[in-house]
Amino acid sequence: MPSITWKTIAMSLLALLLLSSLAFIEASLSQLDRITRLPGQPQVGFQQYAGYVTVDAKQQRALFYYFAEAEIDPASKPLVLWLNGGPGCSSLGVGAFTENGPFRPSGEILVRNEHSWNGGR
Repeated sequence: MPSITWKTIAMSLLALLLLSSLAFIEASLSQLDRITRLPGQPQVGFQQYAGYVTVDAKQQRALFYYFAEAEIDPASKPLVLWLNGGPGCSSLGVGAFTENGPFRPSGEILVRNEHSWNGGR
C-alpha cells in the first residue's frame, strides 16, 4: 500500500480551504443583498433580498431582482419568477408592489398584501 505523501495532504487541505472559502463568499454575497427593512414596512417574519444578477459579464448586463421568502417553511416552497411584460408595466412597481408581492403602498407606508404569493397558505 503506497504511503500518502506530503503533497497529497497539502493538496487535500488546499482543496478543502478553497471549498470552504467559496461557501463563505457565497453566504456573504447573499447577505449583502439582504433587506433588513424597507421604508414604511411593518414587521415581518420572512427574509427579503434585492440585488443584481449578471446575465452578460462581457457587456456588463444585469437584471435587478427582488425576492421575498415564503412566510412558512421557505425551504420547502417552490421558487417563482414573475416578470411583467410590455413597456410601462414594471415587474417591481406593478407586479411586486401591487399584485403578487408581500406589500402594497398606502401613502407613505407599506401594508401587508393578504393575497401575496409568499403568504402563509
